[in-house]
Amino acid sequence: MANNDSGGSFVLGFIVGGIIGAAIGIMLAPKSGSEARADLMGRSESWRTKAEEMAATMRERVGPTVETAREKISPAVESARERIGPVVEMARERVAPAVESVRERVGPAVEMARERVGPVVEQVSSRLGRTQEASEPDTNGSSEATSVNGGVEEEKKDEEQA
Repeated sequence: MANNDSGGSFVLGFIVGGIIGAAIGIMLAPKSGSEARADLMGRSESWRTKAEEMAATMRERVGPTVETAREKISPAVESARERIGPVVEMARERVAPAVESVRERVGPAVEMARERVGPVVEQVSSRLGRTQEASEPDTNGSSEATSVNGGVEEEKKDEEQA
């Protein structure tokens, strides 16, 4: 399917194509190079002036609206901060000891699980890393996957006995 790069390649191609097209157009134009450059400079100056005028117009139109919205919203935001701030701080104070207690209780169990699972993960990884021939049945008729499961079952039996 299509490459999902959010249209970046298309935009880049569009810009590069535009630049190449402009360069070819300038070269094939009936005007001389100096005339073409002077014409481009005049047009670019005109475009820049128009862009600055449009920006100024937008600032004039939108500026007061933004300022009014800011004046109306600021007190509400400040009020919400004043009301929520103590609640958030109280929640942090109450939750912090519980989080620490859970970490203390769960930490050793997690570490023990990592120690027990680590060798099994290494064994499975090493077996998955072998060639296709290694996954064919052994001489006793069991496949690699079966022997890996057997290893896991043996680990479970060892854990139950402990």
